[in-house]
Parts: sequence; structure tokens; C-alpha cells
Amino acid sequence: MNLDEKDTPETQLVSSAQSGDTRSFELLFDRYYDMIHTFAYRVCLVETEADDIAQETFIRAARGLQGFRGTASFKNWLHRIAHHVLTDSFRRKVRRDAGQTEIAVAAELESQARPADFVRVHEALSKLSPEWREAIALVYFDDLSHAEAARVLGCAETTVSWRIFRAKRTLGKMLAGTGDT
Repeated sequence: MNLDEKDTPETQLVSSAQSGDTRSFELLFDRYYDMIHTFAYRVCLVETEADDIAQETFIRAARGLQGFRGTASFKNWLHRIAHHVLTDSFRRKVRRDAGQTEIAVAAELESQARPADFVRVHEALSKLSPEWREAIALVYFDDLSHAEAARVLGCAETTVSWRIFRAKRTLGKMLAGTGDT
């Protein structure tokens, strides 16, 4: 088998990587890094933090690969790891000065040439709780079902549905200009 093929089944790559084949893990990394990075960015909204979160996700995945049982897809397993890394990151961030975080988000927005609508949506998303942003990112951007998102987040499917409902309602009010949450 040529492991350089893009159509090599995920299960075969995982099995080879678990057996110690580093090239297989590199291919899994190449296949899923952008997805995890994008998910992290959509939740934390800061590019440099998304870089760190994606890297930490793959470090943890490499260390825990032997424990991967295949009860969920490798993609969902990576999302679950990224969720834990994001949770750890948010806990650390709470300990820091809130003003520093606001400055980092503002600097990120200023450094990017984006349309005015992007900035409004980005600012509105930043006002949502991380739990709501995670649910939105998993379902709407990563195309996971509510059930899959619930497994990643470690909560009930109805909780995911509720988070999405509340987030959409809140975003709608913010973007309409009422600002009532």
C-alpha cells in the first residue's frame, strides 16, 4: 500500500500510526490539521491562539493514539481533544486580565483587512460564550450532527440544540442592532 495516497482510508492510517508508523500519523496530521485549526479559530477568534490550540491538539493526539479505540471517527476524536484543549485554554485565560484579551482580539481585527460585515459578525461572536461558539462551529462549520457535536462536547444532544438556538437568537439581536441578550 502506498501511504502517500490521499484516498487511503482513515482506519488504515490510524492502525498504521498506532503500530508506530510515523508517516501514517503525518498523513493524518496533513488531512486534519486545517479542520482543527479552523475549528479552534471559530471558537477562540484569535489566529495565534488557534495555532497553539491546533498544535496542542495534535501533540495530545500523538501521545494518546494508542488509547484511540475507534468507537468514534478519528475526526470526531480530534474534535474532542481540541474541545479539551480549548477548555484548558479558556480556564487559563480567565486567570489573566480580561483587558489583555480584549486588546488581543482588537489587534487581531485591526491586522486583518476584512469587510465591515465580517468585523460586526466577529465582534458579535466574541460576545458569545465559548460553549455557544463551540456548538456553532461544530454544527455549522464542521458539519457535525447535533449528536456528534454532543459527543465531542461531552453533553446531551438537547444541550447542543439549546446552545445553538440561544446563540442564533442572541446573534440575531446583536446584528439587528437591538443588543438585547
